Amino acid sequence: MSTDEQARALLREVMTPKRRARQRIAEPLRDVQQHEIETPTGKIAAWRRGEGPAVLLVHGWQDDNSLWSPLISALADIGIASVAFDLPGHGFSEGDTCAPSLAAQAMRQIAEQLGPIDAVVTHSFGGPATGFALLDGFAPRRIALIAPPRGRNKRWFDFAEEQGISLDVVHRAREIYAAEAGLHASFDLAAVASPIETLVLHSMDDDAVEWQNAEAIANQWPNAELVLCDGLGHRMIAQDRGVIERIVQFVA
Repeated sequence: MSTDEQARALLREVMTPKRRARQRIAEPLRDVQQHEIETPTGKIAAWRRGEGPAVLLVHGWQDDNSLWSPLISALADIGIASVAFDLPGHGFSEGDTCAPSLAAQAMRQIAEQLGPIDAVVTHSFGGPATGFALLDGFAPRRIALIAPPRGRNKRWFDFAEEQGISLDVVHRAREIYAAEAGLHASFDLAAVASPIETLVLHSMDDDAVEWQNAEAIANQWPNAELVLCDGLGHRMIAQDRGVIERIVQFVA
């Protein structure tokens, strides 16, 4: 295959999430109406619990709305509404790929239809997706970033190394993606430097996204506070009672 053909094959691999055999629903959402939001990637499954200004919850790569069960309940306990959804290509949502730009587009359409949105809480890949939305004018009052990567390029390089794919192919894949998405190839969430009041949380034993990502983001965002913990790994941190209490205090 040519370099371009290999690059496009790499793009399909890294931008195509693997679905679970059985989809999950957050326990607090079982009796809540499921909305189907029309987007260019297909229908996006979304749920709103509560009335008034809501907290939009953005899960990570190959995850789904069920991540947010403890946080949805904690917000409901003090009367704060929440809006959860499955990213394109995830959970109950349609679509095959999930580039950050597509995730950001879905976020904006959900905010328009199920808002008003007062704050956003993200986990992992949800951070860069929110960064793309901010660059396009999305402006919540507050943002909490849990275990945020600065970008998703590391996964491209890791996969290429495992498969014996040359760095030339990786760089070409990034160029193609950037050109087709109308973006710069070296997107960096830290460089977004949003002035919105932001809480950045990360566990120092996270083996999926190094905690230094959060440190760099907090250092460059002018109104960001960094909270580091340990022993919670990459996903557990989003469901830890202490972390949830800190987030609820922040968004409230």
